[in-house]
This record gives sequence, structure tokens and C-alpha cells, in this order.
Amino acid sequence: MDIKKIVEYQRVDSKLFQIERQLSQSVNKQKCAQLSSIARDSQVKSAKLEEQAAQIAKEIQDLFRIADQNKLKIKEILAQDVEKMSAEQIDSSLALREKLMQNLAILDKKATKLAELANAVLSDFNKTKVNYKNAGEKYKECKEAYDKEVAAMTPKIQELQSELKKLANEVDPKLLEEYNKRRHDRIFPVFVSLNDKCCGGCHMEVPASSISKLKKEGILVCENCRRIIYND
Repeated sequence: MDIKKIVEYQRVDSKLFQIERQLSQSVNKQKCAQLSSIARDSQVKSAKLEEQAAQIAKEIQDLFRIADQNKLKIKEILAQDVEKMSAEQIDSSLALREKLMQNLAILDKKATKLAELANAVLSDFNKTKVNYKNAGEKYKECKEAYDKEVAAMTPKIQELQSELKKLANEVDPKLLEEYNKRRHDRIFPVFVSLNDKCCGGCHMEVPASSISKLKKEGILVCENCRRIIYND
């Protein structure tokens, strides 16, 4: 089996692979990913804080409603004509008034705690908004820088892609199919030579029986790294 064409194809493709790896490892691209994650987390946190704030507001509103009901009852008690009430009724009214006053004190403490919690949530929400804004601005800067990197590499990428397209017409379709499968899985180089009875990719020793098969069929798939071994 003649594999010279696919080896030549791989030689050209290796240049493209290096560019792809360089761009994938770009500091600006990595920063973009980090900042994008921060922005998403900030959005999720903001939504949760808004829900929490809404719940606190509802609880405070409920406390005020209950407090108003207690105040109304106290007002009704104070408006009673004690001259027309028995001593037992007066004692009962005074006990109820005291209970309502205690309730108001408890409600006031709860309202104070909820107000403090609301302020803490608001402060956290404002910080989260600032983090989101800062992440967005920094993301824009890094994205612009990365786009410039890509733009600088694009002519060379297009040149290599054009060369690969021409070479692909001369390569055995089955070999190219196997090549592209592994290339897609980030296995590179795909085709490696047999070096001193070892795979030229992972350097694992190839069994004697497999070497015999390699000499007979021209290629052999490495059981360890899935690369395709060929015999020079």
C-alpha cells in the first residue's frame, strides 16, 4: 500500500495543527473563557439574589400587615368605655393589650433582621453587577485581542487548507477517512513510522505477530494509541 501521499498530506496538515494548537492555547482565548464563566455565574447569582430580595420584601410586607392588625386591635381596646366594663373584662382587655404589645415588639425585631438581610442582599447584588460589568468589559478587550491573533493567522490557514484540498485528491479515500477520524479526536500525528519495533507515536513495543501483519498489509493500528503505523 502506497502511503506516501497521506504522509505528505499529514506533513502539510501538521503546520495547520500547530496553528490550531497555538490559537487554542492563546492566553487571550483562555481569559475569554474565564471571563465568560464569571459573567454567567454573575448572572445566575444576580437572579438568585433578586428572588431572595423579592421573598424578603414579601416577608416584610406580611409583617407590616400583621403589625397593622395588632395596632388596630390595640386601638379598639383603648377606645373601650371602661366605665361600662366589669373588672374581669378590664383585666381581660389589659392582658390582650399586653399580648398585642409583645407581638408588636417581636414583629419589630423580625422586621429589623429582615431589613438588615435585605441590605446585605442589596450590597451583594450591587457587587455582583459590578463583577458582571467588569467581566464584560475585560471579555471584550480579550476577544478583540484574540480576533486579531486569528486574523493574523488566517492567510496562512487558508493557504494550508488550499494545499490540503489539492493533496486530498491524490490520497487513498479510505486512508483519508481513517486519518480524518483520528484528526477529529485530536490524535496527531495520525500516521507514524515503526521505529525499532516500536510505535513511532506512543513508543510502545509492537508484538512480533503484529509486525508481520504490518509488513504484509503495509499499515497497522497501534493497540495502545490508535495511531496508524507504517513501515518505512
